[in-house]
Amino acid sequence: MSNLADLGYFFDDQGVLRTKEDNEKFKFTTQEAYETLGEAVDEEIFNLLETRCGLERKVLKPAGIEGDDEDFSFYFASKNLKTAETMLILMHGSGVVRAGQWARRLIINENLECGTQIPYVERALKLGWAVVVMNTNANGTDQQEFKFSRTPEEHAEMVFKMCVGGAKLKSVYVVAHSRGGYDLSAALKRNGSDDRIQKICLTDSPWFRFPKSCEERKTPLYVFNFLARGKYSSSEYEVHEYQAGRVTDLYAGTKIHEWSSHMAIDAVFKIFETELNESNFVETVNEAKYLVLHGKEKEDVESDEPSVKKMKQ
Repeated sequence: MSNLADLGYFFDDQGVLRTKEDNEKFKFTTQEAYETLGEAVDEEIFNLLETRCGLERKVLKPAGIEGDDEDFSFYFASKNLKTAETMLILMHGSGVVRAGQWARRLIINENLECGTQIPYVERALKLGWAVVVMNTNANGTDQQEFKFSRTPEEHAEMVFKMCVGGAKLKSVYVVAHSRGGYDLSAALKRNGSDDRIQKICLTDSPWFRFPKSCEERKTPLYVFNFLARGKYSSSEYEVHEYQAGRVTDLYAGTKIHEWSSHMAIDAVFKIFETELNESNFVETVNEAKYLVLHGKEKEDVESDEPSVKKMKQ
């Protein structure tokens, strides 16, 4: 498999993909070339998760199971996985994206800041949280399926089983984009009663459903969905009192599906960092809902071109 350098590309100090020859941004030529570049981007993001973020690549192989590592999928986790009191789990959507990515198109055409999960990872690490980055689309090769990761749902279930078990762990937060909401629902069928799983932020994911296991909880499970439709003033985004088993819909600050995770990050962390309870729920969520525009409070987004941050390397 070719790497970025072999293909004549690099990410500059702002996280923008450029050609080595003339420092120009990516220009589409053929679908084959685009897919080859995409695979090289996958490996580059894996490398950044390890070198920039300090995460470790973990083989998705339960204890006591024999077999070569090549027969199993993998995910990424921070080194404080077993000692941190708070954990953030990141789940991408369907398609070609792999661990550490929200949208390949944004990585290639815009920058690392809006297309990858790295901003979420770095922000959580600065707070002292453990971080787990799932890789739900890595289900096998042309020759074989990966054990325990034959489907995205199976991958998610196994990562929960292997990671959400630290002795000091008190709180688990999840961000799931698009199809990731469906995979999360599957994982919660066995884990929904775990009261340490406290808050979930979906980004434009219509597939999440509360499994029956959540009915066994002793504490609330707060679930929010940042949707890429409508505008702030839409009645569907009026914040109501907390109700068990209900997803609170919020505007993602964009009408473009793949931008939703990038645009929602400040609101997501406002929710995660606040000690939510039924008495402060409405006030906190109303404060968070306007943070999706990175400070442009109470403005409706009508443009199809969201504001873009650049990531310094």
